[in-house]
Amino acid sequence: MKKCAFMFLFACIVLSGLVAGGRKQQAVQGEEYTLKIGYPVEGGLCEAPFYIAIAKGFYDEEGLKYEWVNLEPGTAMNLLTTGQIDVTNNLLATLIQPIANGLDVKIPLALHTGCVKVLVSPDSPIITPADFKPVNGVKKKIGVPSLNSSTKVIPSRVLASLGLKVDGDNADVEWIIYPSAELPLALERGLVDAIGSGDPAATIIENEGKARVVINNATDHNLQNEFCCVTPFRSQTIAAHPEVAAKFLRAIQKAAKWVQENPDETTRILAENKYIAGDPVVNAQVLKTYSYKASVSQAETAISRNAHELQQIGLVKSDVDVDALVKNTYFAVPGVPDSLF
Repeated sequence: MKKCAFMFLFACIVLSGLVAGGRKQQAVQGEEYTLKIGYPVEGGLCEAPFYIAIAKGFYDEEGLKYEWVNLEPGTAMNLLTTGQIDVTNNLLATLIQPIANGLDVKIPLALHTGCVKVLVSPDSPIITPADFKPVNGVKKKIGVPSLNSSTKVIPSRVLASLGLKVDGDNADVEWIIYPSAELPLALERGLVDAIGSGDPAATIIENEGKARVVINNATDHNLQNEFCCVTPFRSQTIAAHPEVAAKFLRAIQKAAKWVQENPDETTRILAENKYIAGDPVVNAQVLKTYSYKASVSQAETAISRNAHELQQIGLVKSDVDVDALVKNTYFAVPGVPDSLF
């Protein structure tokens, strides 16, 4: 009898240990994933909601565990595909070609409109985009930082809509590559007829009287309602941690709404925390030309429009199934509202 009681007690102890061990293992497995958010070393106004989500506590409000990862220029997509970051902000225009070539990302949210301009010298004969047509066989030269930059792709769409051939043999314009910091000087010296630039740099040049804007996707009637910046996610992260992705996206929506409603306060916070360089007054002026009504469904609209138009003008190969590209890239994360507006 004593032996049986002893055996029963021993079994209970073992079973209790197993249960406790199981609970401990379950707790470890259920620990929240830490989202790695990539942000540029030299931040721009496009990333304003990312910073405001920290400053106003929206990440914490959603219970998101996260860490920041510095991004050197041109490294975002490599870090995203290798898992060193899970999500970042990026101009959609620069993503379509890499996606068509195999970049595996999901785009669940469109962040804002605006941010790309084409500028000419104050005394330039170029008054409207139509004036980029060759005159007596002489092509206009447009300076850009790279042939896949948004400051090249977005103007290409505008010029193509006017019937200009923007790439390949017998193109109607010539794209000249310069480092971003050297573009204003190239324009001033007459080495190019125009330059593509993003804000706030473009607005600073304009306000100094050194250039005049002829293309602005924040106000162009064809582009002003199209979202240019999106939040590309690593596909594996969304698949494995959709609830974490949802927390991030809801926080960014809240932050974008705050930016939309408080542009002056936003640029003050960005300057005080040294998130973004530049004069807060000028930066607020720029923000007021954007729409930060972050939207899930507008991400699909923007992806579709960019993919189809880039294929039409030859920047995406003709054999790419763009409808499949849109379907595979756009992803509405469960638990995220379409918009807060």
